[in-house]
Amino acid sequence: MKNRVKSIDIIRGLSIALMIVCNNPGTWMRMYPQLRHAIWHGVTLADFAFPFFVISLGVTIPISINSKLKNSKSTIRIIISIFKRSILLMLFGFFLNYLGNHDLSTVRILGVLQRMGLVYLVTSLVYLLLKKLNVGSTATIITFLCISAFIIVGYYIVAKPYGFELEGSLAQLVDFHFFKGHLYKPEFEPDGFLTSIVAISSGMLGCTMGCVLLKENIGQYKKFFKILIMSIILLICAFAFNQYFPFNKRLWSSSFVLLMAGSYGILLAIFYFICDIKNKSKIFTPIIALGSSPIFTYMCLEILSHVFWNLPKLTDKVDYPTTLVEWTTYEFITPWAGTTWDSLVFSLLYVLFWVIIMSFMYKKKIFIKI
Repeated sequence: MKNRVKSIDIIRGLSIALMIVCNNPGTWMRMYPQLRHAIWHGVTLADFAFPFFVISLGVTIPISINSKLKNSKSTIRIIISIFKRSILLMLFGFFLNYLGNHDLSTVRILGVLQRMGLVYLVTSLVYLLLKKLNVGSTATIITFLCISAFIIVGYYIVAKPYGFELEGSLAQLVDFHFFKGHLYKPEFEPDGFLTSIVAISSGMLGCTMGCVLLKENIGQYKKFFKILIMSIILLICAFAFNQYFPFNKRLWSSSFVLLMAGSYGILLAIFYFICDIKNKSKIFTPIIALGSSPIFTYMCLEILSHVFWNLPKLTDKVDYPTTLVEWTTYEFITPWAGTTWDSLVFSLLYVLFWVIIMSFMYKKKIFIKI
C-alpha cells in the first residue's frame, strides 16, 4: 500500500461532483427528481453522496493508522491525532452551521462534519485497539462485521416500536430531547444524534474494505473478488431488510446502511480493478484530483453556497431571480440551454470549475488534509 489507492479518490471525487450538482442547482425550481433527496422512504441518486463520504472515511482508516504505526508513532500520539481530527471535523461543522445562523440560541448543533467526526473517532479507536492487541486482519474484518451487524439489527429492534415515519420516530424523539431548538428544521434533524451513532456501522463496513485492501498475504485479484463478493452479499441483505425497515437516508435505516455499503463496494471493486490492478487511471485524473482533498473542497463549497444563496435581491422585477446563482443561470445559460436543462448545466459548469481548481492543486501536489 505504498502508493495511494486511486480507486478511493475516484469515488470521493464522484461523490464531490454529485454533491455539487445536487446542492448547487442553477435554480431550485427546476431540478430533476433524482437530484433531490428522497422526501422520506426510498432512495434517489442524491442520497448516495454523503454515505459514500462516510464509507470512504472508514476505508482510509486502516491505511492511515497502519502508516503511522509503521513510522513508529506511539499509541498515545496516534490517539491524540485521532481525537484532534475528530474535534476539528466537529468544530468545522459547527462553524458552517453558524454561517447560516448567527444566533447561538437557535443555531444548529449537528451536521455532516459532526457525523463524520463521530464515525472517525469510534472506528479509528476500535481499529487501533485491535492492532495493539495483535488481532489478525481476518479477525479484524470479522470483528467489524459483527459490530456493524449488532448496530444494524439493534437499531431496527429499538426503533420498530416507534414506527418508521417522521412523527414519533425514535430518531426524532432523541433529537427533540437533546437538541430541540437547535435542529436543521423544527420537526427533524437529518444528521441527528441517534442516526449518527448508526452511521458508525457505515464507517466500520468501509473499514472492512480497507482491511481487505491492506491484506499482504493475498494478491490484488483476490482483494478484488473479496470486496466484490462481500458487496453483493451486503446488497442482498439490503433488499431483504428493506421489507422490514425501508431505505431511508434521513433515518439512516438499517437497509440504507447495507445498500450504501454494498453499492460503494461494487464501485470500489470496479475502480480498483481498472485503476489499481490494470493501472488505467489516467482518464480518471480529473476525478481523482477532485477527490484528493475532500473535506477542504466540501468546506469551500459550503462557504460559497452560503454566500451565493444569501446575497440580496438583484432585481425587483416580478418572477425574476433573486440570487446571484439564479440571475447567472437565467441571463447566461437559459437563453441557449432552455428551461429544461439550464439548472443542470449551471451545476455541471460549477463542477468543471472545481475540477480545474483541484486539478491545479493536484498537479502541484497540494493536498489539504483535515
